[in-house]
Amino acid sequence: MLYSAKAFDPQLFKQPTSAYRGAPFWAWNTKLSKELLLEQLEQFPAMGMGGFHIHARVGLDTPYLGDEFMEMVKLCADEAERQQLLCWLYDEDRWPSGYGGGIVTKDEAYRSRYLVITPFKADPNSGKTPSFDSCAAVVSHGRGQLLAAFRIVLDEQNLLKHYVMCEHDAQAAEGETIWYVYLEVAGDSPWFNNEAYVDTLNPAAVRKFIEVTHERYAEAVGEHFGATIPAMFTDEPQFPHKQFLGYARSQSEIILPFTDDFEQTYRERYGSSLLEHLPELLWEGRTISVARYRYHQHLAERFAEAFADQIGRWCEEHGLMLAGHMMEEPTLHSQTRALGEVMRSLSSFGLPGIDMLCDQREYTTAKQAQSVVHQYNRPGVLSELYGVTNWDFDFRGHKLQGDWMAALGVTVRVHHLTWLSMGGEAKRDYPASIGLQSPWYKEYPLIEDHFARLNTVLTLGKPLVRIGVIHPVESYWLYFGPNDQTSLIREQLEAQFSQVTDWLLFGLQDFDYISEALIPAQQQGTQLGHMSYDVIVVPGCHTLRQSTLDFLAKFAAAGKQVVMLGELPRFIDAKPWFQIEQWDPFTVIPFTKQALLEALEPYRLVDMHYDGPKFLKKPRHKKNWDGERTQKFLYQMREEGSSRWLFIANGRAEQNKDVIEPDDVTITVAGSWQAELMDTFTGEIHQLAARHGQGTTSIYHRFYNHDSLLLHLVPAEKAQNVQALPPLKAERGSKASWERHLHDAEVCVKREEDNVLLLDLAEYKLDDEPWQEREEILRIDNICRAKLGYPPRRAALAQPWVEQNEQQESEHILLLRFTFSAETSFKGTRLALEHGTEIDICLNGQWLHKQEAGSYVDSCLTAYLLPTLQQGSNELLLRLPYSRRLNVEAAFLLGDFDVAIHGSRCSLKLPTDQISFSSLTSLGMPFYGGNAVYSTKLALEPGQYELQVSKYRAPLLDVAINGQQAGQIAFAPYSVTFTVAETDGDTLIEIRSYGSRVNTFGAVHNCDEQEVYFDPNAWRTERDEWSYEYQLKQTGILKAPVMRKLTDEAYKS
Repeated sequence: MLYSAKAFDPQLFKQPTSAYRGAPFWAWNTKLSKELLLEQLEQFPAMGMGGFHIHARVGLDTPYLGDEFMEMVKLCADEAERQQLLCWLYDEDRWPSGYGGGIVTKDEAYRSRYLVITPFKADPNSGKTPSFDSCAAVVSHGRGQLLAAFRIVLDEQNLLKHYVMCEHDAQAAEGETIWYVYLEVAGDSPWFNNEAYVDTLNPAAVRKFIEVTHERYAEAVGEHFGATIPAMFTDEPQFPHKQFLGYARSQSEIILPFTDDFEQTYRERYGSSLLEHLPELLWEGRTISVARYRYHQHLAERFAEAFADQIGRWCEEHGLMLAGHMMEEPTLHSQTRALGEVMRSLSSFGLPGIDMLCDQREYTTAKQAQSVVHQYNRPGVLSELYGVTNWDFDFRGHKLQGDWMAALGVTVRVHHLTWLSMGGEAKRDYPASIGLQSPWYKEYPLIEDHFARLNTVLTLGKPLVRIGVIHPVESYWLYFGPNDQTSLIREQLEAQFSQVTDWLLFGLQDFDYISEALIPAQQQGTQLGHMSYDVIVVPGCHTLRQSTLDFLAKFAAAGKQVVMLGELPRFIDAKPWFQIEQWDPFTVIPFTKQALLEALEPYRLVDMHYDGPKFLKKPRHKKNWDGERTQKFLYQMREEGSSRWLFIANGRAEQNKDVIEPDDVTITVAGSWQAELMDTFTGEIHQLAARHGQGTTSIYHRFYNHDSLLLHLVPAEKAQNVQALPPLKAERGSKASWERHLHDAEVCVKREEDNVLLLDLAEYKLDDEPWQEREEILRIDNICRAKLGYPPRRAALAQPWVEQNEQQESEHILLLRFTFSAETSFKGTRLALEHGTEIDICLNGQWLHKQEAGSYVDSCLTAYLLPTLQQGSNELLLRLPYSRRLNVEAAFLLGDFDVAIHGSRCSLKLPTDQISFSSLTSLGMPFYGGNAVYSTKLALEPGQYELQVSKYRAPLLDVAINGQQAGQIAFAPYSVTFTVAETDGDTLIEIRSYGSRVNTFGAVHNCDEQEVYFDPNAWRTERDEWSYEYQLKQTGILKAPVMRKLTDEAYKS
């Protein structure tokens, strides 16, 4: 049992235990050692985390699932138990799950299979370019088993007029084309460790995966199952992604997932052959194709039965939860291509999950998982969150993303990610590292304590959801045909899916999706699993299952409401349906937001309206007047005994983090309640004023940009006396006796690390070749690899542990020559390098006897003392023993200097004392990623003050007054208050700007300012997305703070 508390515990709310805290992916991405693991494990409790997920990732150099690897797993599980942390397991070497690091798919019988449908007869001697994709994308070798050939005739509208199987060597008659159907087995891919992805439609292949992976963990750490080890995380299982023709008359091949016995099980299920009707999957006909619909339905079922159902049973039998998430969940299109239907598979998860990349707002993804959790009474939703957000994703982003997902059911937070090492390609493995490589990691309890306290409440009782919505994915299957003929109808269905989700969530009508595939097994009268809905919406579905129609009829007959939104379904199980009387018991409304919300108004539990005009920074912006419903908040309500818990969060992406925009809102809740505010940042509980009338309770609240709100609603007659909150604060600055902008203040900036000069552009020389002109370091590596026939370094590479036993090529010598100028001589500098023990260093013609001097950011970057840098030009030469296993990486010059950038060249300057409140990149620290303290002195008389810093680019700030901590600044309204007592001198104000490594290790040559997907290839852009000139982000405090002296009235409020 993950969550032990069955009733609210104030002490648990104050100090949540490990189960309620996050557990990041801990990327095991180097050669494992006991010392390194135990040392790094200490960071998790320091960050407020409750544990970790052991996750083999890019760079692992210890044989996966081998004895040494499992010894390290046991070491960490034992240590987690000792520290009362949770050790979560992950079932794969990288992702997607199923191939067992390549061990499973060494046997071709277990490799992924698919149909290649093509107008070209295969050349048995042909080959195709291997895939470097990190998903189950087809890796075709151009050879396969020929299963069938068809004569295809399209009519003048490019619809399928006639098709028939023919001999494999048949010749096309006039007006015909011959199409061939091959069954192909996936070829090798470096991403799958030079093997292939698994056949997720084959139960035997998945059983082999369980034997290789799950049984191995059970043998090593099974004694921890169900206690210290609560779950096994599975990541992005999928089948080969379905394709369709671009044009009906396209002469190009397409891929459809398949497996050896698919035809047999299809015949057993439907009593007909799929292969005989295969052309209907590709081309549109005069009528909807039943065969197409059945193919998608059977495929989704085969996939779920083979993978999720089978692994879920094994986990349950062994005291674990199957946790994790599927592939491509958010849209009808994406899940149709990769999964068939996501909720069917999630139903077998003990802890259904999602992932959220690039700070997207995938409400459908979260809602699908939360719906399964509700219907199957699972303990919560797991989310792999913060992935692919880059080094400069700040605490504002962490809170906003976490808040909206908490409102949609997420209680298990899997932070993406914490690196064991940042050596080699690992440093480009979807940063930032949420761990000790980030200088703010010890401040993370500010975030994690908030969510841990939330989780102690949002895991209590049961969800209050009155509305069910039939999931429309099966209607989408009907139109999975040529793009030129079906794209418009598919776009319409997709838009409607998104609209209904948005209308209901932001119209504050919470709901669950209902999977048609799950209705037969779940229904008990009018109840679906553990949920009893009052109304079910059918959102413009074109087809329903007969079992769904039967359930809806029973639901309506019991006096409950069925709302048909938009057009009535025209098909049952993809067959035409004309019995109009079947729809008589149902309410039919237009497909509009107004009609939907009006029809569902009787079921409303919560509403929120703006109370007064929105505070405006720019009068031309739209105003939100009294009475207008908010369109930005999400909520979750839970019932615990006679009381209720209400959590409200901002669900929209932030548009302008520098402008403070409070929203004054009236929250209306059905019923008569006394409200208690649960402060998730302090653990304190306060009573709120409430207004009662007409069967509702109204509460007034002001929300700033990043605020959320947790309320405990106690029946009014049972309200307990607790400390009441003071009146709501007035708008910032309205009760200040004076205000001063500190733009003219004398400012000093102190670095908490050495400054850094990034050395990533060098002339180079391989063996006896002549010197080559200056090039970027990763490009140099791949140029040399191409010359020597080594595989290129990119997003998809075989793991180092795979290549340990391969014969190593004879070493080559690579010379790198860096040049930079210095306006004076500099002593005490250091050079940080990877593979430092293997690299020779020459500075200005002098080969060095290397002397270690600590490390830089990560233990993989060893620092070495350098002789005095000379005034003028300096030449640094590095000599590397080059082989396929060596990663050629940038070097870092460290010291007490400033750096000036001139396009793609840099020079060292004397540290300046001409400092202001501005970006560190303009203050001689363009590549600096550590913390920096801005300080100034002001003559302040005794009294109460507010300091506001509203524009900065840093994970967070903290403020000290005369050496004493005054508070942290991470969220709007970006201020701290403090008191100045009697003093003999000036008041020292210090503002620490916590660093991000975005300009040190980020994609500093990627000049696409709209880039949001920072995968490893974001560091390897080309053409107009590439720049040799450094493309840097602003960091630090960008606008002078504002100081206000508060009146006594303002300070008390």
